[in-house]
Amino acid sequence: MTHFLDPARLPDANAYAAALDELDALLFCDPGSPGGRRLDEIVALIEEYEARRDGYDLAQMRQMLADSG
Repeated sequence: MTHFLDPARLPDANAYAAALDELDALLFCDPGSPGGRRLDEIVALIEEYEARRDGYDLAQMRQMLADSG
């Protein structure tokens, strides 16, 4: 669950770098634990930032992956 003080999106490269650092610290958390849930949130924020930065449609990319599996 996202905390109300957390950004709904990463606004800039500095926030992106901080998210990558936090991701690194959470990599070995158990799924379903608070750390594991935070890992999922960070991954979603990073994906959305990279999609905006690199100019691709995240929903379309997910659909292509789903169709290929």
